[in-house]
Amino acid sequence: MLDWWEKNFATCELGDRRLNERAMSIGYALSLGFGKALSEIFSSGTVLKRAYEFLRTQKWNFQG
Repeated sequence: MLDWWEKNFATCELGDRRLNERAMSIGYALSLGFGKALSEIFSSGTVLKRAYEFLRTQKWNFQG
């Protein structure tokens, strides 16, 4: 799964270094915990909450 992470997250460019780092850390955690519940993947309630907040951000435009 780490190959998947590298292909999909390692070179992400969201226009802000902090957002890039957050995306990469979320993607890395998801690749390590593939198939598990998000509450099992993220180490604490705070990290889980930040992942949910990041994932539902409406400013992302994934249309190519």
